[in-house]
Amino acid sequence: MIATQGFSDQSIRIQRVLPSECQMLLFSATFEDSVWQFAGRIIPDPNVIKLRKEELTLNNIRQYYVLCESRKDKYQALCNIYGGITIGQAIIFCQTRRNAKWLTVEMMQDGHQVSLLSGELTVDQRASIIQRFRDGKEKVLITTNVCARGIDVKQITIVVNFDLPVNQSEEPDYETYLHRIGRTGRFGKKGLAFNMIEVNKLPLLLKIQEHFNSSIKQLNPEDMDEIEKIDY
Repeated sequence: MIATQGFSDQSIRIQRVLPSECQMLLFSATFEDSVWQFAGRIIPDPNVIKLRKEELTLNNIRQYYVLCESRKDKYQALCNIYGGITIGQAIIFCQTRRNAKWLTVEMMQDGHQVSLLSGELTVDQRASIIQRFRDGKEKVLITTNVCARGIDVKQITIVVNFDLPVNQSEEPDYETYLHRIGRTGRFGKKGLAFNMIEVNKLPLLLKIQEHFNSSIKQLNPEDMDEIEKIDY
């Protein structure tokens, strides 16, 4: 969080005024090069403790994609899927806060019980929203990548990528895709993942499919018979 949200320089300035004997501990769920570079500036010669990497798998997750022409089309397709499938709980991922807020308003206006989780919330606010979701008080959680890792809720049966995850070069963010849809299909259960994509984003999806050597089936959101046949 510190390394990716622009707090690196502030952290280093704070570190410089701390006593030299001060003990520092840094924690990270993943260790990209940027994380190591930041850690090296804070602690030049650290003791490193690594946990064995959890092997996330897509084997228990059936993946689909829906071709859409606009954000409104994505929402209509989402509503069709939502109306045709029995859902325990669902997480919907958006690439931007703007899209997440827009989708939250649309779903609430249509009577859906949803919560919004984004990086602008305080730690306490996030914890409260996640706890309500764990307790089943909210059926749908709309979020940005802040929730792609670290939340394990057994009742999650569906993950929706309202936007595909991409990096700063507009290439597929494979790790984030894996962690996003990996919120379902856990604890030995089956799960479903739906990707809402514009036609011009199809090459990105094909790269994701090739990268993970997995099948992502196209779904017609207007074919309710096809949607209703989907199971876990």
